[in-house]
Amino acid sequence: MSSTNTSSNQKGSISRIEIFLYRAPKKNHDEMVEVNRQSRDFFTKHGASGFEVFSLDSRENVMEFVNLSRTISASEEEEVWLEIQSYRNVEHVKEFTASMQGDKSIEPIYKRFMELITPGSIVTFGGFGKIEEIS
Repeated sequence: MSSTNTSSNQKGSISRIEIFLYRAPKKNHDEMVEVNRQSRDFFTKHGASGFEVFSLDSRENVMEFVNLSRTISASEEEEVWLEIQSYRNVEHVKEFTASMQGDKSIEPIYKRFMELITPGSIVTFGGFGKIEEIS
């Protein structure tokens, strides 16, 4: 169920995001910042419209809403990170993927990222399309 809006096809407009949610020990904060800086440089070099990283501030539930820190089982010694990659549309994601294929410079960055996240944890991800009806 998606509708197309001409604004989603304009250059610079974002109608697709890829999100990644993960946890890492607080002691790895500075190294995680550096790995994400290198990742941002790689992604923008290959055409991603945006690459942003956020850290969860509050761990409290609000009313009936369960805080993400609980749903991914983050301990008090861990930070919860959210990475958002932005693209114009699904075709742009395909263009980005084609551009980065064969570029081995991401391999050491990825390896270091996997060493820095909480051992045994998983990275949750998903691609989201903009709901034009409410834009």
